Amino acid sequence: MAIKLDKRISRIIKPIAPFDFDKTVYNPSFFPTPDHFFKSGKYWQTMRLDKKILGFRLENLGTIKAPKVRVCLFAKSSLKPKEAETALAKISWQFGFDEDLNEFYKEFKKDKILSPLFKEYLGMRSNSGEIGLYYSLQVYIVLQNATVRRTVQMMNNLLEKYGKKVRFDNKELYAFWTPEILNKATEKDLRDLKLGYRAKFLKRIASDFVKGKFDEESIKTLEKEKIKEKVMEIYGIGPASADYILFEVFRRFDAFDYISPWEQKILSMLIYKKKLVPVQKILKDAQKHWGKWKMLAIRYIFTDIFWKRKTQKIDWLEKEIRL
Repeated sequence: MAIKLDKRISRIIKPIAPFDFDKTVYNPSFFPTPDHFFKSGKYWQTMRLDKKILGFRLENLGTIKAPKVRVCLFAKSSLKPKEAETALAKISWQFGFDEDLNEFYKEFKKDKILSPLFKEYLGMRSNSGEIGLYYSLQVYIVLQNATVRRTVQMMNNLLEKYGKKVRFDNKELYAFWTPEILNKATEKDLRDLKLGYRAKFLKRIASDFVKGKFDEESIKTLEKEKIKEKVMEIYGIGPASADYILFEVFRRFDAFDYISPWEQKILSMLIYKKKLVPVQKILKDAQKHWGKWKMLAIRYIFTDIFWKRKTQKIDWLEKEIRL
C-alpha cells in the first residue's frame, strides 16, 4: 500500500534569471527511475528529510527572463517551519535556483561550440537527479559497468524491495531507502537483487553513513580538491564518479578531470567530429577553452545531443548508451 502524503504547504521561489524550468528539472541523459515524474511545466519527485519521506511538486509560473517557481511540499504529517525551510533549501540547491550563470553566458557568447547551445538552453542548470549525497551515490553505484537498461533493472529491484511507495498530488512514486534500512540488509540479500559486486559497495556505504563518516553539509564548505579527497574515501567511488559527485552534488563547475571510455567516444564525435580523440587532448582543450566552467560546458554539450535523441535517430549514440 502506498503511503499517503496529504499534508501540503506551498511556497513561491524566484530563481536567478535566466532560468529555463523544463531544461533544468528534466535531463534526457539521465536513466528513468520511479522516484520522479516530469511533464512540461511541472515536475514531481520524492525526497528524504532525515527519516521523513516528502514529495514535492515544482510548477513553472514564470519565463526564462522572469522566472518564478511554485514549490509544493507533501508529507504524511504537518511539516514544522524548520523542516519546510530545510526541504526548500535542499530543493533550491539541487536545481541551482540561487546560482548566477550570467558570467558563463557572457564569457562564451561567441564560443563556436557553446554559443549555438545558448540559444536553446539559456538558463539551464545542472541537476543531480537525486537530493543529497547518499541518494546520489546509490545511482552512481548501480551505473558502474552496466548498460542503461541493466542499471534501470537494478534500481527498480532496489526500490521495490527497500524503497517506500508514496502517493501525493495524484502521483504514485517511490521514495529511496535510508542508509539505516540498507545497513540491515545482508550482502546476500542485495546480491539476490542481481546487483553483483555492487552489493558490497552499497552495504559499505550504508554502514559508513550510519556511522556519520560523511557529513554532506560540512563537505560542501571545502575547497574542490579537499571535496574530491573526501569523496574518494567513499567505498566503491572512483575518479569518474568523483567528478560527477563534485559537479552534480557539490556543484563545482570545473570538476572535469576524468573521462570514461564511452564519454570519450561521445565527446570525440560531438566536439571534434572524429571517432576517437585522446582523453588528454579533450581534457587539455576543455581547460584551455572553458577553464573554471569546463564541466558545465560539457554538460551543455551532452544535454543537447540527448534532447536531439528524443526526436532523431542517432545510430552512433545508440551504440554507446544501449538503453
